[in-house]
Amino acid sequence: MAKAAEYYSRAKQLIEVDQDWQASGSMILKALAEERKSENTGLQVMNVIKYQKFKTKLEFNFRS
Repeated sequence: MAKAAEYYSRAKQLIEVDQDWQASGSMILKALAEERKSENTGLQVMNVIKYQKFKTKLEFNFRS
């Protein structure tokens, strides 16, 4: 999320100081992509934890 905040502040600077709408828009899109990445990573970790099966006893599978 820190990277996204950095992109947002850069976008603000680009629009207020340089009046560069295109570069500002690009920075906003990068910030949104970073937010989406950070949200998805958290969900993936939670899904791994949620669906991980913990073994409480020894399990053996024999095939003949």
